[in-house]
Amino acid sequence: MNRDICHGAMSIPDTPVPPRLLLGNSERVVLIGTEGGICLLHHERLTAVDPVHSPFPGTITHAIMLDDNHLVATWVEREISLARLAKLDLRTPLKDGIELAELRVAAESGNVDHQQVSGAEWSHILDAEPLALCAHQNDIIFCTHFRGIYRVNSESQEIWRQKPMTWSSLEELPDGQVIISMIATGDAIWAFSLGGGWVELDAASGEIRRKGALQFKSSVKRVWKGDNEDWLFGLSQNRIAWWMPSADSLLIEDVQGPVQDAISHQGDWYITGWRQDLIWPSNDTNRIEKESRSEIGNHIILRDNNDMLVLDNRGQWTPFSCRID
Repeated sequence: MNRDICHGAMSIPDTPVPPRLLLGNSERVVLIGTEGGICLLHHERLTAVDPVHSPFPGTITHAIMLDDNHLVATWVEREISLARLAKLDLRTPLKDGIELAELRVAAESGNVDHQQVSGAEWSHILDAEPLALCAHQNDIIFCTHFRGIYRVNSESQEIWRQKPMTWSSLEELPDGQVIISMIATGDAIWAFSLGGGWVELDAASGEIRRKGALQFKSSVKRVWKGDNEDWLFGLSQNRIAWWMPSADSLLIEDVQGPVQDAISHQGDWYITGWRQDLIWPSNDTNRIEKESRSEIGNHIILRDNNDMLVLDNRGQWTPFSCRID
């Protein structure tokens, strides 16, 4: 998310629902709950400014702020095996959509394709599971399972598509070539796979510039981009990795549990996750500062006075607990 959404010292209430995703900019903050509810928060006080609404049943698996006023997200309802991609205008009130029970009836009667995300400027059926989503110049880049990568404009008109990515070194690894994250940076789109594959695509054309595979001996779960063309990976088996391509450096460390969020600040990595906050400093990459926390950290935000807050899995805000000695 954009990290400039907190201003000044304040007492911040719990979020109205447990968080899954938190997105924002200088104008608004969007909270997405674990059960698919969406709520707008005040961009300074972080208090709820309207009730929680669920425009469509199921889990919101990916979401981005397309610009200051629009949210693009994917909804997945695995029980009925369906998915939607939709764009919401946050300047208009959010609306509740069809209930899951009604959606089941529609599926049984063959009318499920007519059910779309409520209140959306546009909403489309996805015929495969969405795997990753990012924004570039107010366009949308998304990837679906076995279908490839697409770039569409804000009106959902296709600009280009790229066939599914493959890496010969990952062919024998189950699901190793499945894309799990995409990040736009500069004039490129970077995509990362479960097995450590990476590819840099030209954002304008979708053509492959370069690709490779990192040897983690763990599955890639999450990826964050740093300030210096570096990358942090949350891995399976309670591990994290710091990749600096320009220095041909890949560092891997063990942690207490799964990492949930990370931000790069002044070259250092600030990380939260399984009852632990961590700092991985750039001036001494052989050590990681660690501090316990009572709950699982879910999101980190940076305040304008350089203080950091962590939103935990229960919806409570607490200070980032770790410090560099």
